[in-house]
Amino acid sequence: MGSSLKNELVPQISPPKVPANSKALGIPAVVVENLLLKFLYAYPKSDLIELTQRLAVVSHIVEDALVQLRNRNLVAVYQPTTDFSSSVYSDVRYGLTELGISEADTAYHKDAYLGPLPIALSEYIDVIQAQDIRVQPITRSDVNRALADVYGSHHLVPILGPAINSGRALLLYGHAGTGKSFVASKVLNALSTSVFIPYAVYADGNIIRVFSAQHHRRLDDNHSQKFASLESHYDKRWVLCERPNIQVGGELTMEMLEVNQNEHNRVWNAPLQMMANNGILVIDDLGRQSMPVEALLNRWIVPMEYMVDHLSLPNGQQISVPFYLTLAFSSNLPPSSIADPAFLRRIGYKIEFNPLDESDYIELWNAVAKEKQLELCDGFFDVLFELHRDRQVEFYPCLPKDLLGISRDILVFDEQERLVSPMILRSAWGLYFTID
Repeated sequence: MGSSLKNELVPQISPPKVPANSKALGIPAVVVENLLLKFLYAYPKSDLIELTQRLAVVSHIVEDALVQLRNRNLVAVYQPTTDFSSSVYSDVRYGLTELGISEADTAYHKDAYLGPLPIALSEYIDVIQAQDIRVQPITRSDVNRALADVYGSHHLVPILGPAINSGRALLLYGHAGTGKSFVASKVLNALSTSVFIPYAVYADGNIIRVFSAQHHRRLDDNHSQKFASLESHYDKRWVLCERPNIQVGGELTMEMLEVNQNEHNRVWNAPLQMMANNGILVIDDLGRQSMPVEALLNRWIVPMEYMVDHLSLPNGQQISVPFYLTLAFSSNLPPSSIADPAFLRRIGYKIEFNPLDESDYIELWNAVAKEKQLELCDGFFDVLFELHRDRQVEFYPCLPKDLLGISRDILVFDEQERLVSPMILRSAWGLYFTID
């Protein structure tokens, strides 16, 4: 999403309030204490400011937890000392006792999460429901704006708009190169609202990390503030982000759709659909995943029907989380070969993507050439259309970018002017298309 669109985004809900005390956190005190132990294990002799920043809560919540840990002889206090040369007193610092190190080690072996205190599951559910896409329906002008740079989109606007407003699953199908994934990445631009995403959620004894720098694009700099002020700042355990736009293809596994553990540490991560709440999850190249298509589709029957997903936790318990997202399947296959009629009925909208018409195709070529700072020679389109007729290739939106990319590579290598001649076009075409 471009910077201009970012500036237009406004939070759909009022910012989550800073919890004023430990009770307002809605999580057990032991969660706060264990996280403090792990931080002091990782960052010995931290002061109150550092610990407050790391847990992202007001300082007296941290102080209360430190008192409890000191009473149990798990934390020791390092009193300030005077630096007579500068007349400055150092901060009070906290460290672990031998017993505290043992307790921290036990906490680490349960899970290695280090980050802001998790949000209670009940609070997470409330916020996700309040940020539901359907609360503020989009209009035709919104979708026109979102797809302004998508050539041939006038055929899609009347279909995509109602589809997004419905909140139901989508099936985008059509020949490879017709722009299914590209359009799917653009549709959320129609929504002018941003959402709050938690760093982590606490559920039945488990901390589940939700915010992902890979999948989420943050909009705020609230995390850089040293203190959480009850008056001027919202709860720093939440991150203000663009609506999630997660796309996954052939690399998708069933494990990624459950609470899963990072192979490099013992942190439990939310499944992709939980990370995509209040946004869109695109399952691209349906049929290329390692699991059977039927198994993948069956995974979504209950969430699509009831807007709730049941997840198994590491300790064997099961929780229910909201399924408030647009789930989009993208495939080069016709719907009848993907799933049976009963499942297809559960997918609210089946949207076919077709090649461009000639006028849109020419416009797209000219736009891509300008973007790549290339000039198309006189008679360029006569040669191009001849190649299309000879090979019986339709006007796919992917071709201008791909073929001009190859053309530019050839011109740069041969130190030629940035003019795409018939010979260069034919060379690029021959390199791009295989001979059956």
